[in-house]
Amino acid sequence: MSSMNLQQSIEERELDLALREAELNRRESALRRAELARVHEDEGPGARASSASEDEVAERLAALERRERELARTVEAVEAQRQRLESVRSEYEARRDALTERAREVEAERNRLREEQARLVTESLALEERERATPVAEPEPTPEPEQAEPVAPAGAAVARSSKPLGDAFKDPAPPRSRIDEWWAKQLGSPLEAA
Repeated sequence: MSSMNLQQSIEERELDLALREAELNRRESALRRAELARVHEDEGPGARASSASEDEVAERLAALERRERELARTVEAVEAQRQRLESVRSEYEARRDALTERAREVEAERNRLREEQARLVTESLALEERERATPVAEPEPTPEPEQAEPVAPAGAAVARSSKPLGDAFKDPAPPRSRIDEWWAKQLGSPLEAA
């Protein structure tokens, strides 16, 4: 329930209490007039009637006093409720103001982060452009592997090679691909043939 509805509810209760008080006052005055009229009528016939009417008046006055006390307690309760409502409303407004301020701070932080992200994206794009503009070194051409001499069929004469015997047993290095070269640069050492 909003503070406006609570305020209206309290005002309605106060109005009800004021109407009840007015009604009680009206009844009390009517009772007093009726009692005075009875007392004047009862003075003639005897003391018994006046004593009975005095008891009735005392009872009614006690009932009226009880009602007045109840009404006073109700008014005090309504006043206490109004004070609580005022404190809750002021606390609500303070919280609302604090939340509004925090929302502004969060929005400012969000904007700062967006600007930082935009700056980082711009720098990243600039780096990519620089990398594209820098000429890529062409990979060194790999020497063609030497052709192995054809194997002679059994019984055929073996042809003499002009190569030294030690070079004939070496395994020719396989050609390097661009991926191998990239990995070699990343790892810091050339890849060995598997």
